[in-house]
Amino acid sequence: MNDAPHGGALDGRLVVVLGSVRSGTTWLVELLGSHPDVGITKGESWIFNSLRDLFLNAHASWDGPAALQDQAQIVALMRRFCDDIFSAALARQAPGASWFVEKTPGHTTRIPIMAATYPDAWYVHVVRDGRDVARSILQTAWGHDDPGDAASAWVSAVRSVREEAWRLPRLRGIRYEDLLADPVGQVSGLLTWMGHDVDAAVEREITARAQTEVSRFSATDAVGTGKWRDLAPDALAKIYDEAGDMLLELGYLTEPIRPSPHRGSA
Repeated sequence: MNDAPHGGALDGRLVVVLGSVRSGTTWLVELLGSHPDVGITKGESWIFNSLRDLFLNAHASWDGPAALQDQAQIVALMRRFCDDIFSAALARQAPGASWFVEKTPGHTTRIPIMAATYPDAWYVHVVRDGRDVARSILQTAWGHDDPGDAASAWVSAVRSVREEAWRLPRLRGIRYEDLLADPVGQVSGLLTWMGHDVDAAVEREITARAQTEVSRFSATDAVGTGKWRDLAPDALAKIYDEAGDMLLELGYLTEPIRPSPHRGSA
């Protein structure tokens, strides 16, 4: 369904950052906010998750909202609701901007809703080495305790975006590792893709913001890549059992990893 109404407050001016938890999504949002016309907020909205039941019920043929209203009109109402929420956030936290960046890692499972409501949005998928993601998840107070579970969560998030990518006409992928190596070049490329002018002032702001550490959750080690190498062998084996295929598919591995002996055991 790509007939969501255009012409609203955020027509062609919504940016959605997709990615698993601990993949650098918060940092990318901060860097995108370097442009004066791009407004960002702190925290996650979970707005498309909250619309899930309405969206599903709108597609029922025998009951629910679809029995009372046309599906396209229900989506139009969803769009208006989101526009109002995002516009209010802009007015409060970034009053000089007309573009809004939405970031909620949990929304990787809500792409059909986002695609129907905002087919004109700009979607950026951040991908980070799943081994580093799993390691980072294990270090948080709220994440998984088991390395395999942490890796599985990464795989699910990445696979969801890749499988639903056909719904998003404006989708671009970016590697966390590339962003870390060249934040100015990577972010300038994204902003230019969206139609923004990137001048020296914006580049200086990207450089300044790139020095800001976000979402560290009390971590004291240096920001970087390849930190999965300090994981214990048994933890790494569990990660490969769950994520080896995806790591290979994405190029983080050059050859398959043999499954560990515990795979399939009780």
